Amino acid sequence: MNRFATLVAALALSPCILPTSDAHAAPPVAKPLVAQSLDSFMQDQARIRKDMQPGGQYGYISNLEKNRVEASLAQMQNLLTANKSKADMPESDKVALVNAQEEINGILEHNDNNRLVCEHVAPVGSHRPVTTCHTYAEIMAQRERQVNDMRRMQATPQHKAGG
Repeated sequence: MNRFATLVAALALSPCILPTSDAHAAPPVAKPLVAQSLDSFMQDQARIRKDMQPGGQYGYISNLEKNRVEASLAQMQNLLTANKSKADMPESDKVALVNAQEEINGILEHNDNNRLVCEHVAPVGSHRPVTTCHTYAEIMAQRERQVNDMRRMQATPQHKAGG
């Protein structure tokens, strides 16, 4: 009987893997860059560079991350120029292409102005947490305003009282 109870407990605690149907699966998310040929890559590359400019979809990207994207774009262009399409590439070049592509996609998805960022925190003076959601662009614009306000306050001469 003891073995039976142990077996039941083990089955109850083990993760259960259920088959999923396509009807309930989440829709695939479109990636910023999917390189299949040199021609499509050149179009995507131009769009990405435009979107990384201030005011673009990835306008708040840091210079460090922008340089990483540029380096990966250059690597991808070299691979596609040498092979004309992904299908013609040796396996090692395909791996390098996919790795560069995924690095770009990760950086761009993180810096996407439309990415929703939610917090579940208790406001000052309350014990009841509240969930708030803002886009990445709203958060970055707020940070810019705060930095500008701080600089403006520091640049304003302070008057001493009683002088």
